Amino acid sequence: MKTSLMPFALFLAITGCASEIPQSDLDFKQVMAPTPSSSSSELSIKGKKPEEIESQNFFDWQKYYRPNPSTAEALSLKAYSEQNPAPSTFEARLQRARNVLAMGYRSEARDMYSDLLRDQPENMDVLLDMAHLYLGENSIERSFDYLSAARRILDKTERPPKAFVIRYRFALSLAYLQTKNRKQATSILAELIEKDQRFTPAYAALSQAYLQDKKFELADFVAKRGLDLDSNDSMLLNILGVIAIKKGRFDEAKSWIDRSLAQNPEYLPAMINRAHLAMRRREYVTAENDLQKVAQMDPSNLEGQLALGILFKKTGRTSAAKLAFEKAVAIDPQSAYARYHLGSILADETKDSTAALQLFYDVLQSKDQDQELKELAKAQIQSIRDSRLYDRSSVPSDVN
Repeated sequence: MKTSLMPFALFLAITGCASEIPQSDLDFKQVMAPTPSSSSSELSIKGKKPEEIESQNFFDWQKYYRPNPSTAEALSLKAYSEQNPAPSTFEARLQRARNVLAMGYRSEARDMYSDLLRDQPENMDVLLDMAHLYLGENSIERSFDYLSAARRILDKTERPPKAFVIRYRFALSLAYLQTKNRKQATSILAELIEKDQRFTPAYAALSQAYLQDKKFELADFVAKRGLDLDSNDSMLLNILGVIAIKKGRFDEAKSWIDRSLAQNPEYLPAMINRAHLAMRRREYVTAENDLQKVAQMDPSNLEGQLALGILFKKTGRTSAAKLAFEKAVAIDPQSAYARYHLGSILADETKDSTAALQLFYDVLQSKDQDQELKELAKAQIQSIRDSRLYDRSSVPSDVN
C-alpha cells in the first residue's frame, strides 16, 4: 500500500518536527543553476543488470552514495581499471580514482584524489568525493575540512550547478548525522526531498535520523514515502526492517530484510541485520556465515565487527570475542559501543578490571548520547568497585 503523498513540510509541521533552527555556518542556500540533462546519466543506468553497466559510467550511478558495488560490478570496474592503467586526462584520472574507491581501496583512492587536488585545488568533484571518502572512514574533522573548501567555492559562484549543491548538502547532512547533530541533518534532508522528490538516498538518511531519535512512526513514514518512488531500494527496505526490529515485530523485520537482500545480496547492513535476527533464533551458524562474509568484504565495517564479537561471546568463544571487539575499537576509537563491549569481556571473562574500568569511563566521557549505554557503564564501574571492596575485606589482617 502506498503512503500518503502529503507534502513533507506539511507532514513535519503537523507532527511537530519542523521547528525552525539556526542555519549552520556550513550550510548553503543559494539560487542554483539547473542541472544539465546530460549530467543525469545515473537514471539511464538504474535498473540494469550488473553485466549491462558500463564500468566507466559506474560512478554516475554511484554518485549519490548508493550501496557498494556487487562482486560482479567490482570485477567489471577492476577489468576497466586494468585496461586503463595510466589515464592522462584529468577526467580519466578522476574516473579511475572513483572506480578504485568504489572497489574499496580507500588508501589508493585517497592518494589519487590528493594528486588531482594538487592539479586543481578547487575542483568540486574531487572535494566532494574526498569529503565522502572521509565520512566513510568516520574521520569527521577531515570530512568537514573538504566540505568547508567546497562551501567557499559555492559562496563565490553566482549560480552553482544544482548537482553540486545537492551533493554538498547531502554530504553535510551525513556529517551532521555522524556527529549526532540530528536537528541540522533532518532540516537539510527534508529540504532536499522537497527540492528533489526523486532523490531516494535522502529518504534513507532522513528515516535513519528519525530512527536514531526513536521517532519510529516518522522513520516509517519517510522510508515508505521513498519506497513509493523506488520499490526496490535495498537501503529503504533494510531500514524498514530495522524499524520493525525496534518495534519488536521480528517476522515483519525478516520479511523487509529478505526483500532488501533479494535486491542486493551483498548489501552489508542488511546482512548484519539478518545475522542479528538469526542470533535471536539461536541460529548461530547462519549468523556467523553472514558476519564472516561481511568481515571479508569490508574489514573496516564497525557494525560487522561488533556483531561478530557479540556472536562469539554468545557461543562461548571468549578469545575470539575479545579480538573482534579490539578490532572494532581500532576501526573507530570513538565508538562508545565498541569500548563498552570490550570492557564487558575484560571485566567478565578475563578479569582485567583495570583495563575494563578505563573503557567504561571512556564510555561515560564519550559524546554519544545513548543514556542507556552510559547507565550500563556506570553499573559496570560500580560492580568492579564493589568486587574490589569485597576482595579487600576478605583478606585476613596480619597477625603480629
